[in-house]
Amino acid sequence: MIKSKYTWDVNAPETEITEEVSSDLKLTPIVKKILESKGLTDKPSIEALLKGTQVTHDPLLMSDMTKAVERINLAIDQNQKILVYGDYDADGVTSTTILVNTLKELGAHVGWYIPNRFSEGYGPNEMAFKNAYEEEISLIITVDNGIQGHEEIQMVQDLGVDVIVTDHHEIGRTMPNAYAIVHPMHPEFDYPFKYLCGAGVAYKLAQNLLDEPPAYFLGLVAIGTIADLVSLTDENRTLVQQGLEVLNDHCPPSIRAILKQAGYSDEINEETIGFIIGPRLNAVGRLEDAALAAELLMAETDEEADFLAEQVEFFNQERKDIVAQISEEALQVAEAQVQQGAKFLLLAEPNWHEGVLGIVASKVVETYSLPTLILNVDEAQGHAKGSARSIAQVSMFEVLNAHGDLISKFGGHHMAAGVTMPIEHIETLRQGLNDWMTQLAETTSLEPRKKVDVKISEADITIKNIQDIQRLRPFGTDFSSPCFELQDVNVNQAKGIGQEQKHLKLVMGESQLQAIFWQNGHLVKELGEQQPINCIGTLQINEWNGFQSPQFMIQDLSSNNLQILDYRSKSKVSGFEQNSTDVAYLIHKKSEKLGENYYFYGDEIQQNYDKYVFRDLPASIQEIRDTLKTVEVSQIYLVLNHERSIYFEGMPKMETFKQCFKALATKKETNLAKDGMQLCQYLNIQSSMLKFILKVFLDLEFIKDENGIIKINSDSTKKAIESSKYYQGRLERIEVEKMLLYEDFTNLKQWIKSELVDK
Repeated sequence: MIKSKYTWDVNAPETEITEEVSSDLKLTPIVKKILESKGLTDKPSIEALLKGTQVTHDPLLMSDMTKAVERINLAIDQNQKILVYGDYDADGVTSTTILVNTLKELGAHVGWYIPNRFSEGYGPNEMAFKNAYEEEISLIITVDNGIQGHEEIQMVQDLGVDVIVTDHHEIGRTMPNAYAIVHPMHPEFDYPFKYLCGAGVAYKLAQNLLDEPPAYFLGLVAIGTIADLVSLTDENRTLVQQGLEVLNDHCPPSIRAILKQAGYSDEINEETIGFIIGPRLNAVGRLEDAALAAELLMAETDEEADFLAEQVEFFNQERKDIVAQISEEALQVAEAQVQQGAKFLLLAEPNWHEGVLGIVASKVVETYSLPTLILNVDEAQGHAKGSARSIAQVSMFEVLNAHGDLISKFGGHHMAAGVTMPIEHIETLRQGLNDWMTQLAETTSLEPRKKVDVKISEADITIKNIQDIQRLRPFGTDFSSPCFELQDVNVNQAKGIGQEQKHLKLVMGESQLQAIFWQNGHLVKELGEQQPINCIGTLQINEWNGFQSPQFMIQDLSSNNLQILDYRSKSKVSGFEQNSTDVAYLIHKKSEKLGENYYFYGDEIQQNYDKYVFRDLPASIQEIRDTLKTVEVSQIYLVLNHERSIYFEGMPKMETFKQCFKALATKKETNLAKDGMQLCQYLNIQSSMLKFILKVFLDLEFIKDENGIIKINSDSTKKAIESSKYYQGRLERIEVEKMLLYEDFTNLKQWIKSELVDK
């Protein structure tokens, strides 16, 4: 049995699409089920989705829009200095680019500034605002930040500098005293869609400032929207669809240069942004000053863009290396805490780069399904600073807020947060967070869960169906790529792929369906051929040398069946050399028990184990039968170590026994060291077989062995060769080898299963 990592929650649609609607819109069965799962069952909604019907809202409906536009136009008319104050992530730099280029097109005297993540932190910074005042800036416009900058905004406004806040983040109990606040969630205005990203808000402002904003702005909005993981519904969906069109038809130099550095030349879609463009724009701000990313987006020529993109790519590669190193260290620390029963992982070490700790925290959460806070300990500054990521059942904001007395500063939401705290409070906070989780577990199930849209069969997985599913793109937050469940599909082949074989590749079912399970190469050990599994995941089309084939991207898998896995090949044994305490090892009675989880064949095993490794070859079939009668087992690994095999040597013929005895009897004594090889040649047998025959004779007292000198025992009585314990032992060993080492594996599995059933 392989246990799934997640509990799979299969959506049960409340309403179905009528046959009439399905027929009118030519919906295939699989698309119909997906739409029903996502709650889209009426004809207008489905038509809007399939045909890309545009959903746009009047930008003048957004809070303080008219007031903001009038103040900006006044600054332009009077040639006042304007500062666009941005943020260091992908949404921040796209927002900055949109607004700066808008103001430049209007002839404004405009500059821009992006705070440093490490020295200034997120949002309005008092020193930066004071510098703006000293440089005679008359108007500051924040993009993708500002709604929480109460003190800094009040300070600079008191100095006579007006501040226009354009933001999309959660609004607190009060709002800053800014000249204007352009925000889709403003409680005093009723903008129809609340979930624009920072770039989306900046674009709505640009729509009111320009008669016709440049098309490439939509490409930037699409990047900001997808990279910031905001809801991909309503107006955002329209903006992303339009933006992807622009990026494919009229890609700006900056994005072309990024993709060129990444070696990507295919169609640009939401995955291109999510996995290639967004991470590279984010990488700069994670490691250094994000101004480089903004400069790249503002590049007007291919030469300038290529030069800057090369630098961005350098930061991205460095970011990957740093993440890999810290992730390896963090996972080791996390494993130790998990072994000690931790329910909330707080990992704190010196020299962990603060800029990537959010990524690392996400990897830890993905591995252990536990809320995680990762901190860099800065002894020189006397504080620890880092990022937290949560699971669906735990509000990170709530749990950290409950321990606010131990934390200097934190901000975030349900799933993520940033934290700064005194070093001396780390252990107290760790204990407090674990106590909080223990109490929560009394009333709330903390099991990790995955939502599944549709159960499908292997026959549903076709190129045509996958192409139909792709009509529903783009996928993203609140409209995710459909997750499918596939049950009882046989594994035909399993192997590890990639560096260090970290990833799992399967060939499954009658159609030879290819499947990939990232970061789960270790499961190769647990997957036998023709082993039925259940799995959940997404579908995609794999293209290789012009040939297209369906591919299942696994997100989780399980097997409810008993697994008997063949590890008799020496090349596979290494994975079981470790002394895993959650595994029972069955060993030969001549071997040494290395722990409490080691048992001799035939021992009564009272503790339950999920996995049983038959490490050594048993002495008899009965021993393995006795073991199988005592266990409740889900996985059996047949390793069956042994020094040498005798199966192919077989048993000497009776005639050979007689010839050997006669040869010994013709002489008064036989010196084995001197005459042994001659005797082997006479009998036409190997020396190992001669040793066995002599053992049988000694056991039956036909001969005497006096330090290698063999003499006939004149007092012996007639006995059957077959009565020797050594003869019977060899027969038994041959039977054991025949059954356990050389029998067809399918037959061997069936025999083991029958023994388990008959117990």
